Amino acid sequence: MNKIFIQNLRENQTIDSLFLAQEKRVMETRNGKPYLRIRLQDKTGEIEGRVWEQANEYARHFKANDYVRVKGIITQFQGELQVNISSIHKVLPEKVDPEDFLPVGKKNVEKMLQSIREIIGSLQDPDYRALLNTFFDDETFVKQFARSPAAKSMHHAWIGGLLEHSLSLAKIAEWVTKHYVEEGLPLNRDLLITGAILHDIGKIRELASMPSFEYTTEGKLIGHLVIGAEMIGNRAATIQGFPEKKLLQIKHLILSHHGDYAFGSPKLPMTLEAIALHFIDNLDAKLIGVYNHLRKHASDDSDWSPYHRIYGQMFYGPEIPGLEEES
Repeated sequence: MNKIFIQNLRENQTIDSLFLAQEKRVMETRNGKPYLRIRLQDKTGEIEGRVWEQANEYARHFKANDYVRVKGIITQFQGELQVNISSIHKVLPEKVDPEDFLPVGKKNVEKMLQSIREIIGSLQDPDYRALLNTFFDDETFVKQFARSPAAKSMHHAWIGGLLEHSLSLAKIAEWVTKHYVEEGLPLNRDLLITGAILHDIGKIRELASMPSFEYTTEGKLIGHLVIGAEMIGNRAATIQGFPEKKLLQIKHLILSHHGDYAFGSPKLPMTLEAIALHFIDNLDAKLIGVYNHLRKHASDDSDWSPYHRIYGQMFYGPEIPGLEEES
């Protein structure tokens, strides 16, 4: 059977295709009738599906993170496409190409890694440079880092997304430092860049990269901020005489970069570098997240995106190229 990718689905289209069942829940209608709610995924995006008939029976056919064969028709609900599923069955992993089901970044991984290493080489502080090299001279770490997403769905949610996001922050950190140092603020360039590169390293253990970007048990119980601070502490311990004051400042950047207790930060940003890191991280994540939301819906008949449930608003983007136009 020919694979139909999510980006090519259209309302009223009948489909028979393979997807990754990212999430599965048995729900009930207001009348108490069970139905099945499924989040389907492939490398071009995600779409929700509903099984209205024989929901409990079909629920026994597969688990979350199984590959599935779906038959149904594409409908629209509250401005979003859905699949009204008539049948769904598990497909064995050896019958599919895993690369069809996870989004992959468009940027060259080796070039991004080379850019990261060049930035590390530009650091004047030997302690920060040595700390970063303990990570990026480690082939196992680099493979994990280069493959990991930066988030499950909000931004940079693709293979290589963590590398892309971290490199972006390092470049922004360089510009921000230059600008504010010229304005008389004593931002520590090497500290901020180190924090930018390492701020999300805990995500290599918080999020699985296969078969889908699901939270690991460690990710759910501890989270990437604490995991990242722990990883940095362990690496610093391998560097003889690594200054405790510098280690505390780096850990503070990691633990405070979400910026608010409500968003999972154990600490609020308390240094100039921590404040800067929080805002450049937020900038990069939100711009990419909103841009991808606009791209996803750029082929619709409106200049406005559908309502974004996380951001709580619509976005205007009449000149944003759609997924098909850009690919």
